[in-house]
Amino acid sequence: MTAKKLYHRLYARVVRARLRWSVQPPAFFARRRYWLTSVVAVVVLIGGTVSVLAWHSHVERVNRERDNEALAGATSVVNAYCDAVLGGRIDEAAAMDGLADSTDPNWMLSDAGEDFTVAAGTFVSLSVSEGEMSPDRLTATFDVTSTPRVGMAAREESIEMVVRRDSVDAPWTIATSLAQTVTVELPGATTDVLFNGATIASFNPVAEWPVKGRALTLTLYPGKYEIGARSFSSEARLSSLPGKGMLLYRDDKHGAVQSQFTVLPSRAGAVTVTPFAFDATVLEKETEYELVELITECIDTQGSSSHLCPDATTNAPPRVKQADLRHELDYYGVRVTMDSPTTFTIKSLRFPDPAPGTAESYTGSGTLSYDENGNEAITGITLAPSQT
Repeated sequence: MTAKKLYHRLYARVVRARLRWSVQPPAFFARRRYWLTSVVAVVVLIGGTVSVLAWHSHVERVNRERDNEALAGATSVVNAYCDAVLGGRIDEAAAMDGLADSTDPNWMLSDAGEDFTVAAGTFVSLSVSEGEMSPDRLTATFDVTSTPRVGMAAREESIEMVVRRDSVDAPWTIATSLAQTVTVELPGATTDVLFNGATIASFNPVAEWPVKGRALTLTLYPGKYEIGARSFSSEARLSSLPGKGMLLYRDDKHGAVQSQFTVLPSRAGAVTVTPFAFDATVLEKETEYELVELITECIDTQGSSSHLCPDATTNAPPRVKQADLRHELDYYGVRVTMDSPTTFTIKSLRFPDPAPGTAESYTGSGTLSYDENGNEAITGITLAPSQT
């Protein structure tokens, strides 16, 4: 056997052995190979699971940190906003209020924040609970609870407040304002409405009579506000908070009366207040006093003191003077009713000692006018003998 044949024979045996090993290896090697493959597969599976869980945990932690950061910023703005509102710092509150730039003409704070700044006082406390973030972190919702001061009639109330921002880098702004629509109901006799020293509305009840009443709409933050109003008559003034007297508004020389009202936080978002009342009988009484003054002056001067003097006062005998105007009213039996701010009906007028040829009792009508300060003056009288 040659060396070449021997080499080929040995090579063939090795190749056949390798083929047999690859097709059916010995049992020991087969079991070991299967175990190693299983171990590798399990290790790969566990490693993949751990990696996925770790990634999800990382994402959740990052999102949670972003949520907490966003919620902290939103909560800070809401708390600062509530503090500014309760403290009466209207400019600060309006700067955080996304609705303060509204073009709605009823939003009085947008163009007159300085004029409407009022020391509100802490009439309520606002507690802000933890808010909830929107998925995009651009909106946060809070539950704000208003608790009234002890002794106040208002009940505890929860208000939902929303804050928004344009992007995750933009500042938070208030999306649901604490400002409320306040409808101020006014008597029909009102001519001017004053707020913090400025006239915010004017009416002409004399020209527009009859007027049952008027309403003025303001948008105000919670707080205590002072408002003033003036009637067309300097004598027949409005009264503050019906039945509470007539305190002058900042010593107004033209007869404006002041009143105060409080706006409390409310989920309703709108309230109505009636700070003034007008008693028409006061105007009737003032007209009666002015009429009796005119009559007594006409009698004292024999009808020459004014072109308004009725014929019954010409050549009338000297009158019996009374102690005061109230007694003069009773003595002459003067009674009038107001038909409008400028006209009245004389229901009775009696001359106890009439001039010869004149009647003792009269009825009639009269007219009034007012100067720029609301001072009234009788401008005409028509009398006719009473039929009763």
